Amino acid sequence: MGKYDDIRPEDLRADMVRFARLILRLEENDLLLRSVPELQRLIGDLRQKLFAYEVRGTQRLELPKGQDEREREVGSQEEPDPTLKESLRVVREAIEREKRLQDEWEGRPPPEDAEGDEEEDE
Repeated sequence: MGKYDDIRPEDLRADMVRFARLILRLEENDLLLRSVPELQRLIGDLRQKLFAYEVRGTQRLELPKGQDEREREVGSQEEPDPTLKESLRVVREAIEREKRLQDEWEGRPPPEDAEGDEEEDE
């Protein structure tokens, strides 16, 4: 589990606003470029929080009309929102990586890959 897996939306929003205000204050005092090392650290923490919020909050990512992504791509003239589609892809990949790492950690064999099996048969 990550450091920020349980971050609440209001905490994330507050952190983002504080960071924005800090940048403005540093610029007003002509300290922005002198503060790069500290800003890099803060940006790293904020990125971890943003990623945890996105990955752990899949229930917040709803497609319009309650359709899942495959239904929208196949059965609709309307294109899915590209940002939402990318978020869902990132979440799906992160969950799959976490599952593979957990399986590896617990000594379970990796699931058979259907595409890999086809390549071996050729």
